[in-house]
Amino acid sequence: MATQQAQRRPSMLFEHYDAPVDIPRQLKQKEPTLKEEATKKLNAAKLLSIDDMDMISLKTNFDKQMILGSPMYLESDEETETRDENCDDPYISHFNHYTTSQNTLMDNCCLNPIPTDSTHFYCKNVMNFSNPFSELSQLRSNYISSSFQDNKSNIKYNIDNWLLYPKPLPKFWKFEKDERFKNEESEYDLSNPSKKIRNGYYMPQPFDEEYEKQRKQNVPYTGEYFDIEHYRNKNVAFRDDHGLNQSCQETRTIPTFDSFKNNFEFVIEMIQNHTLNSMSEKRLRYLLNKFQLFQHLKSKSEILENKQVPYRDFYNSRKVDQDLLLSGILSQRQLGEFIWDKINYEPDKIVYCTSEGEKLKVGDFFLFGKDACESLDIGLKLIDDEFLDWYRDIYLVTYHIIKVHDKQIESNLVGKELRYYLIAKTFLEFDNYIEGQYLAEILIKYAIHLLEKSKYQLVQISIDYQFMGKNGDDNFAENNWWIKFSKWMIKWKLISYNVRWNVQITRVFSKLFKFNMVQNFQDYLDLFFEPLFLCRDDPDLQYCLTTVCCFDVVISQSDEYLWTEFPNIDLKPKDWIANGDNPTISHYLYYLYAKLSELNQLRFNSNTNTIVLRSYCSPSASARSSQFSASDHYFTERTESLICNLLLCNGGLLQGESLWTAPSALEYLFYLFQIPILTAPLSSVSLHPTLVQNPTSGNFYMSTESIKGNKDIKHSRDVTVEEQVSYRNNPFMNLVKIGFRVAISSKSVLYNSSYTLEPIIEEYSVAASIYLLNAADLCELARNSVICSGFEGFYKAHWTGVVVKKPEGSPMSETIGLHDVWFDKNEDTRIKHNVPNIRREYRMETLNQEWSFIDEHFN
Repeated sequence: MATQQAQRRPSMLFEHYDAPVDIPRQLKQKEPTLKEEATKKLNAAKLLSIDDMDMISLKTNFDKQMILGSPMYLESDEETETRDENCDDPYISHFNHYTTSQNTLMDNCCLNPIPTDSTHFYCKNVMNFSNPFSELSQLRSNYISSSFQDNKSNIKYNIDNWLLYPKPLPKFWKFEKDERFKNEESEYDLSNPSKKIRNGYYMPQPFDEEYEKQRKQNVPYTGEYFDIEHYRNKNVAFRDDHGLNQSCQETRTIPTFDSFKNNFEFVIEMIQNHTLNSMSEKRLRYLLNKFQLFQHLKSKSEILENKQVPYRDFYNSRKVDQDLLLSGILSQRQLGEFIWDKINYEPDKIVYCTSEGEKLKVGDFFLFGKDACESLDIGLKLIDDEFLDWYRDIYLVTYHIIKVHDKQIESNLVGKELRYYLIAKTFLEFDNYIEGQYLAEILIKYAIHLLEKSKYQLVQISIDYQFMGKNGDDNFAENNWWIKFSKWMIKWKLISYNVRWNVQITRVFSKLFKFNMVQNFQDYLDLFFEPLFLCRDDPDLQYCLTTVCCFDVVISQSDEYLWTEFPNIDLKPKDWIANGDNPTISHYLYYLYAKLSELNQLRFNSNTNTIVLRSYCSPSASARSSQFSASDHYFTERTESLICNLLLCNGGLLQGESLWTAPSALEYLFYLFQIPILTAPLSSVSLHPTLVQNPTSGNFYMSTESIKGNKDIKHSRDVTVEEQVSYRNNPFMNLVKIGFRVAISSKSVLYNSSYTLEPIIEEYSVAASIYLLNAADLCELARNSVICSGFEGFYKAHWTGVVVKKPEGSPMSETIGLHDVWFDKNEDTRIKHNVPNIRREYRMETLNQEWSFIDEHFN
């Protein structure tokens, strides 16, 4: 029976409805669906059915989706491919490719698939550059290498030329078996010098009564045996032996602000390109679906590979919490217990002295704002939810960052607010009357001691830089935060194998200008960096800097904006006055980057460790329009902060949940460059401050002036502010599936309502319960946290088996932040981290395929 030719009826929708609307009446013409050449070949097909009509490439969004999101793969056959090179129509090209390779596709299986040639239509020559991704990768590499932020420029990743002090603990060391921490009744006597174990430890000087008294009050930890004089001697001898006293003279050109502004505009044009955004969205969706398919196919193989590794699982793999705030180092219950102990066991200790000379004890704090029927016998309810709200929304934003005279604060606060201030100043600050003793005890008892007992949990504690005044004053040490912080660390011996430090920089230029502490933006930069250049001979500060990993630029909802006299964006920092107007995010990040580059150059030439830059992302509640661009491009501050992080920061992105709502092209760049991303799912739910609206300016911020004595202030939310996010809707799991370089942080234990003594394990446990993570997922997250951390190269090699210098052979390697490459020291390093090779190979192959996709379709 002869087969009848199938015919499709004309579409009434497109011919009679869309045409009069989309096409002007005078230009209305009926255009054929296919070109004449394609129509002839279609009519020439003898065995054409109605099903084959779906394979014809039409000018629809579905074809674009199939090409970009889920590429249809055809067999590569150069002999049968008859594409017309002079044909500019991609749909004819796709149809030719289909008709010429139809028979071959039916006979053979596609072993080496390639995307269809029509993909070039959507990717090639979308901008002035042939390959904008490659151009941007070169720009980022230039910024990172110029500022000495790469891992090869950091001497602490060089295992042979870096002094680890204290000396690493023995391989099978356990806290419970350390003889130094046994009771005094044990046979091991630390007071006997002949029995001191110096292999792996630095022992203290002979015990005296003061040390014994302090030892009974505090919990044991390895930092008790730290000795700064011993470190100085060891450091001098080590540098002499390794020839590190001879300084280098290497200089690297830092990109100018004009270059940065041009590069910033290039990235804006790139992420606002509709073609690139559409392509990036489809590729991210493709990667998400690809991982789900990988899990269906390889999940059992990963489980078997996990079981093949003996004596290593998630619980005894190293996990680094890279952003734990010092202001939230302990839980609400622990803080209440600590204060209650001090009231009962140290009732007569003077802990605070007012500006008028009145000396207060801990018990005296609770007389302020006490009702007539209220008694001091309130137990563990000393710290209530009202104090936590006040501490987060008011104290940390105002009194904590900027050091104002106590007399001015005490005169403005009364009742409960004064009590809250005295508690925060005494127990949660190191610059106070008792020289930070209570904060040091809290840090040792609730952080260092517990971390060392667990052995496999490590932390980078983030401490806020506090602006204390001008550095040109007569008493330099009293107004120098760096000197005070280093002295506090050395005095109370806050040294641990499990702890490193980050320093957070807050954007408070407007407030400093208001208090007459700075005259221009250059003074703001000098307050932070000038002590680091002037105090290069201070031994305490120099050791402190060896434990500092990152400078974090904080971008939060409390940042004030005036912009009544917003100046030209090309002004130098010394010329930026603008009556106190806050500079843009780009100004902060670039000029902090430039000063950090100068500091890193000095430290690199003097053979000391360099420091990397990290930044937060502008939250959704304050994602207002950016004022940085002078062109016709419009974008939000969230996009501005992400682009600055992409170009200037090698430490990664903090508060990475905001990346999920960014433009698709920007998300795709963070994946391609493998920039480290920190997420804190529990803190993202709990840390949700209440914003206060100023009726004059309309800004949303937190301020005591707006709360006290102003009846016009409305305690309400803006309708544009997003509601509180839930844990299940957090984009953390989607980021993991796609292949972003994600790590988990506990952020602030004080507001997470933690139920255990191990907050980072609690984060992993909650994520595993809600997202159903398996052993491979947990070990991969733990390994990411170690590789992207600021711990020394010796520890990274010991914990995960990665090194900076490529060893002989061809082990696996991973690129972090596009510029840093970490090589596996041995062929198989699973015994150290227990991440299945199947998972690692999938991640590397997928990333390489994406770069191959870009190189093929943009060149």
